[in-house]
Amino acid sequence: MKVLRANSVEELLSILEKQYGPDWYNKITVRISEIADQVEATVEPVQSTDTSKALESIASIKVKSVSLPELSDLEAQHAEPFISVNISEDKMAASILVIPGFQRILPTVEEIKQALAEAKVVYGIDEDAIEQIIREQKIFLEVPVAFGKKPLLPTDASVEFLFPASGFVIEEPGENEMVDPASFYKIFTCKSGDVLAVKKEAVSGQDGVTVTGEVIKVERPKDLNLAAFVGENVTLSTDGTKIIASCDGQPYLKDSKVNVRNVLVIDKDLGYDTGNIDFNASVIIRGNAEGPFKIKAKGDVLIMGVLGEVHVSCTGSLRVQGGVFGRGKGVIEVGKEFTTKFLNEAQVFCDGDLLVEDYIMNSTVVCNGNVKVFGKGVVIGGVVKAAGKIELSEAGSVAAVRTELSAGIDYDYEARYIKLQQSLLEILNQLSKLSAAENSLRAQLIQTKDPVKRESIRTIMQKIQTVKHTFEKQLYKVRNALKILRVNVSSEKLRLNATIKVRRICHPNVRIGIGLSSKLNTDRVGPCEFFLNKATGNIECR
Repeated sequence: MKVLRANSVEELLSILEKQYGPDWYNKITVRISEIADQVEATVEPVQSTDTSKALESIASIKVKSVSLPELSDLEAQHAEPFISVNISEDKMAASILVIPGFQRILPTVEEIKQALAEAKVVYGIDEDAIEQIIREQKIFLEVPVAFGKKPLLPTDASVEFLFPASGFVIEEPGENEMVDPASFYKIFTCKSGDVLAVKKEAVSGQDGVTVTGEVIKVERPKDLNLAAFVGENVTLSTDGTKIIASCDGQPYLKDSKVNVRNVLVIDKDLGYDTGNIDFNASVIIRGNAEGPFKIKAKGDVLIMGVLGEVHVSCTGSLRVQGGVFGRGKGVIEVGKEFTTKFLNEAQVFCDGDLLVEDYIMNSTVVCNGNVKVFGKGVVIGGVVKAAGKIELSEAGSVAAVRTELSAGIDYDYEARYIKLQQSLLEILNQLSKLSAAENSLRAQLIQTKDPVKRESIRTIMQKIQTVKHTFEKQLYKVRNALKILRVNVSSEKLRLNATIKVRRICHPNVRIGIGLSSKLNTDRVGPCEFFLNKATGNIECR
């Protein structure tokens, strides 16, 4: 008996084929005992079973198809190889992506040229690159095949803003520097008379040709009127080249206009005497924010004390100097960056970067930017998901607390991926059972002398072969569907360059995910950086 472990059913299938050959199900019996976080399979040689039980089991076999709700449309759309022509936004480059069909794997050179012609790609075509696609069977890979001639563009007049658009400024520390978030993440303020924006004059420019054969004419640079950027509490200089603050406050952009706003300041703890806060600008709370309250701001929020189970919602940035004790109830929704001393039992939805001074514990974090944990930099328990990068010092704990870190993932496609994984699991189980039954029947056929019984056994074995053939075809279809699904995801939303950087230690029982790939870390490693090897599709550590 042998135990195999894999991070997915698809990975398990590859291991089985590598160790036992493509017809592994004729040689071994596989029993899959776990699929929650890691697939664990027990492998034994195919053994004969009791004749009566085998016949009883085989008699009930019906030719069926595993339920594949996502596969029918993919199979219909991809029966023939699909050629995708991707023209860059500036039309200065074109690439070919070949997705193999279920019936025919590769297109011809003529079909690729026809696809380019239909996409109106006529200039700068590299025929050697096209032939190389066919010769080297470059599938599921974008290959540049045409390049335009770039023009030298003019520079239009522009506005240089002398303040952060969010109203906050981040001063990041050095690699080994101790961090106080209050020292690197501050509200940006201005005084009356400060220059907030300046006009940069236009600069003139040569012609080019796109891959679609269009001549790119260089136009005269555009000028602008800085007065169009003047908002509230600011004035335009007499020469029309500067925007100047007319009061103390916080500069910000709204509808492309420069404004200065006053900030709502609460000089005590949030309590019943203040009630819920609903303010259309920035908010500063100089004490704690705890209790059954709500904070809603159409700007930035700064809490200088501790944030408890309060529901916070702001369209700007959030800074919590004292840290967050969510107690499993607090919900935090941030439109931009979020910085805090620590996160404990909190639920966070952040559209920008998340910066934490000390640790994240037993929290659920969904971040549309990067996640950085400074100082002790510990993440223990819960789930931290980021569309960008994750950086921390220590992942998990010596007690092997289950922790999940995922970077660069688009979750819209996860449901389809999981369903196909379940279909793959069902096929594996069915093939394993059929091979065990087939092996028993072979033994019976050798032992049986009665011609009638022998003919009956042969009939049942033929039926098993038919069913196995059905599953073998479905196995191919599901694996192809998974590949096509991955291509579609990676070409749209996945950030496969995202990494998870561990400055000190990554403990066992930490699941690492990047894009659609994931692995369970079983060793104590670090310092290290987890990344996706695009050549192999595996998560590796460097």
